[in-house]
Amino acid sequence: MSKKARSAAFASAVVAAALVGTAVGAGPWPGLAASVTDAHDVVYLAKQQGQATIVTATRGSEVLQSARLKGAFGVPAVTLNGNAGGLSVDGKLLVLAQPPSYETLRQTSRFLVLRTASLRIARTVTLKGDFGYDALSPDGRWLYLLQHRSVRGPEYAVRAYDLRTGQLWKQVIVDKRTPDEKMNGYPVARTSSAAGAWVYTLYRKVSGQPFIHALNTSGRYALCIDFAWTGGSDSIWQLRLSLSENDHMLTVVMPGGEAAVKVDTQTLKVIS
Repeated sequence: MSKKARSAAFASAVVAAALVGTAVGAGPWPGLAASVTDAHDVVYLAKQQGQATIVTATRGSEVLQSARLKGAFGVPAVTLNGNAGGLSVDGKLLVLAQPPSYETLRQTSRFLVLRTASLRIARTVTLKGDFGYDALSPDGRWLYLLQHRSVRGPEYAVRAYDLRTGQLWKQVIVDKRTPDEKMNGYPVARTSSAAGAWVYTLYRKVSGQPFIHALNTSGRYALCIDFAWTGGSDSIWQLRLSLSENDHMLTVVMPGGEAAVKVDTQTLKVIS
């Protein structure tokens, strides 16, 4: 079985387990990734060691920086297929998240924001409730989080945390066209604009239908893009996103490379 097929099979198994309510290791949230790599091929790893976390920055076989942090943290994943997040677009900040709990919603969530040049803590974020990492704004001010509302299903709210003031923005980030619609879905694939102002995430709803969540990280707003899908709910896990900023085109790509659907990024409307 190919790596892509194994990834899709694993993701499908995780979601199937979550939907029937099993908890341990089978929740709807991505959890942690093995590592994340910046534009200069620097790889950041965070490994738990007892009650501490060892963070390292490496390029090839060379260790550039290393730090020991109190508590259990890791590089956040942003999809169930293992895509890593946590790095700012300019590579100057790295956000670490706590390991997820699939048995219950945590009472308090903590994140560490590190300066990559030194791996020193720039800010510790502590919030009441169960939160997971989602994205960072290009200027490094806004930390976007998913506030988890249920351990038995993928219900969440998108929130923004101001890293300058240390405050959680009171407004929930919703699509203003459908403000009462509850958000739910399993993250499948992700891509971002080069400047990081737009983050596009492909989700699979509990109903088995897909949608794209388009988050404007600079403006603190989002839109949801629904599209017709007849390929079966399990095959959604094999889809990926491709962005051409010159053509203003976001494409949902099938395993064979053909386009399943195209979205005009200027209007955020499906065009085919």
